[in-house]
Amino acid sequence: MRVETASQTLQARAVSRKHASSNSGQSAVWQARLILLVMINVAQLWILSAAVEAALARHYSMLVPLVVASGVCWLIALSIVFWWRPVSRRHTSTGYIRAPKKE
Repeated sequence: MRVETASQTLQARAVSRKHASSNSGQSAVWQARLILLVMINVAQLWILSAAVEAALARHYSMLVPLVVASGVCWLIALSIVFWWRPVSRRHTSTGYIRAPKKE
């Protein structure tokens, strides 16, 4: 049987809260990325439907700006997927790893 003192219990709760707050911050970043991707994809679908409509109506002069806009949406979505990552608190702007803070 394990007996914990009050200070051990408080320390365990503080550690679990600390981990929960860092995980919730990272999940907020991932949720924001997902929302951005959905919004960009909806805009891209709207642009592509306008391009199909212009092609069916034989308004070929409208196709170039619509295809360029769709390509820009695709590049933005690609950059969100591959390069927008939450950074660790231990990394500095120069890339060196900081020593963990002593509490």
